[in-house]
Amino acid sequence: MTTFDYSVRTCDLCGSSDIIINKDEGSLVCKQCGNVIKQNMIDLGREWRIFFGDSDDVGTRTGAPIKFAIHDKGITTDVKLVSKDKSNRVALERALLFSKYQKRIRVSNSNERNMYIAFIMLDEISKKLNLPERVRETAAFIYRKAISSMNSKGKSIKGLLAVSIYAASKICDYPVGLKNILETFNVKSRTFSKYYQIVTEFLPKETNAKMKTNTSINHIPDIVRKLGLGSEVEVTSKNILEKALSSGFIAGKSPLSLAAAAVYIACSLTDNKRTQRQIAEATGVTEVTIRNRSKELIRSLDINIEL
Repeated sequence: MTTFDYSVRTCDLCGSSDIIINKDEGSLVCKQCGNVIKQNMIDLGREWRIFFGDSDDVGTRTGAPIKFAIHDKGITTDVKLVSKDKSNRVALERALLFSKYQKRIRVSNSNERNMYIAFIMLDEISKKLNLPERVRETAAFIYRKAISSMNSKGKSIKGLLAVSIYAASKICDYPVGLKNILETFNVKSRTFSKYYQIVTEFLPKETNAKMKTNTSINHIPDIVRKLGLGSEVEVTSKNILEKALSSGFIAGKSPLSLAAAAVYIACSLTDNKRTQRQIAEATGVTEVTIRNRSKELIRSLDINIEL
């Protein structure tokens, strides 16, 4: 197959310049003698249509993309009233009836009703926790898997959603503290552990392995930003944690507390003084924990510094 070549101006048999372009069949035909000059050609032009009122540079082919964070994935049709003109009462009542039934159809069973409530909550929590789109969509996907893999009756929406967000943050390498999630959802740690075990049962092994990896380094940029520090502190903090990771010291320690301690040590090494209280307020880790983790990192990495 060849591409459309509009440079052809004459027929190679009769010499006529009256050429017909048949885009449906991908061919060039001479109008005078009927000679098929070229055929089976590919049109590399745009494949979308421009409607009245659209500019030429509009590249929209279809509607909005599928969203897992919407209970019906955003592919349903909304029936809305444009005008509530009461002059034609029969038409108005019919339109109201269509709108009413359409809303019922969107949520047709208990699972859809569960997801409808959960994803409204997810939208609100995402704004509070400042979650990016990728984390939100991954959390919605995990929640869908959980609902489809078990009986949702009697299950806590908050508990499942908290676990889904926690798992999504691990998978997407976006640091979200467990304590922050529990406080935001007002979920007890016992409830969280219960649903965490349920969710990890149906997730792939490679996903579970990624969820168990330490993400202390991923907390560094957020802490540095909150404290108003520069890239020098960020790089130094990451180097400290990388050395600690290679030495095996990080195993079993809280990622957030280690990140806070690494930033505190990096501030001292780079003459960007920040108190333990300032770092504690920015991270939610207690001063005592930061001090203890800092001493442990200094001893394990043999860093010469006075705290």
